[in-house]
Amino acid sequence: MGCLCCLKKGNKTISEDQKKIDNDLTQKLCDSSNINRESDIKNSIKESQGTPSIENIKEKIDETNTDNEVIKIEETKTLMPYEIYLKDFLDEKIDNTEVFEKKWYNDLEKDKIIYSKRSIIAMLNKAFDPNNKDYKETHTKHPLFISIKSNGSFISDQFQVTKSIYIVNKNEVPKNTTIKMLARYMVNVKERNSWDTQLKSYKIIEGSEEGKEVKCIIHNWTKSPIFLVSERDIVEKRYDFFHDGAFYNYESSVNDDYYHLEEDVVRITDIICIQEIHEENDNFIFRNITQMDAKVSLPQAIINTTLSSKLTNFYKGIVDAVNKDFNEGKLIFEDNDGNIIENNTNEDNNIINVKEQ
Repeated sequence: MGCLCCLKKGNKTISEDQKKIDNDLTQKLCDSSNINRESDIKNSIKESQGTPSIENIKEKIDETNTDNEVIKIEETKTLMPYEIYLKDFLDEKIDNTEVFEKKWYNDLEKDKIIYSKRSIIAMLNKAFDPNNKDYKETHTKHPLFISIKSNGSFISDQFQVTKSIYIVNKNEVPKNTTIKMLARYMVNVKERNSWDTQLKSYKIIEGSEEGKEVKCIIHNWTKSPIFLVSERDIVEKRYDFFHDGAFYNYESSVNDDYYHLEEDVVRITDIICIQEIHEENDNFIFRNITQMDAKVSLPQAIINTTLSSKLTNFYKGIVDAVNKDFNEGKLIFEDNDGNIIENNTNEDNNIINVKEQ
């Protein structure tokens, strides 16, 4: 056995020194509010290989602080109302670029939604999700199907939301008719004015219909819908685009002061309006969701009873207009990319040439 004095160092034994170092290290790690995992402490001691340096300890603490700050930010991120409402339908693969200028948002929408392809498609997909039990069927007679959600949307809970499906068999329109052509008659100014007798004025006041993706402001002035009810108008932003072979049209009102109001005309508010056309087997499928403040002092039940005839007349008007222009040799054939297709009005109605627009 060696001399006890030789094992001492300044009144403290070597074992006591090591014990103090271990205790100090453990205390430093435990004192950090950001390190509370036992594995972190064990790994720090193991990496020190004996007496750890202050630099090693500080580096380990700083790394853990940074990791926890990231976790904290992710946990405290505030979701916008539409993100909560549409959470299960926001496909990360779909473009989330904001499509409207801020001045085009109305006060009802501000701080509630970012309009993008992704949010527009998500709204439609949520409404038509077969597991969505919020909608009650009110009209189920082919080719039109209507359902109503009575307690509103995430933008406004004061007005019902209506969704509808209208089915057009491809035999009802000229051969080689495309989704793009049907969409043109449904929303474009020239074609819509040619057939919709309810319109008093339908025009673009800002933006353009040119290009594959349309962004514009539309003024829609309609005749009185029923006797003793004033004429109505809407001033709304519009965005048209194709995604995965389907056509989408989104419209909602801008603020009332964006465009002057004519005398004796009531301005209605389009809160949400999404129209979609896609192909399914031998049919063109029109899908629509709408939430609107029509400023009509009639019971909602009465409005709902007239809704099926209004929608049927609207979609039937599109089909009739396409056929009329075809029979008169005025129908412009184009593919879904907007390329004009020359078409001879022969018996087979065959496409014989394609030109780049």
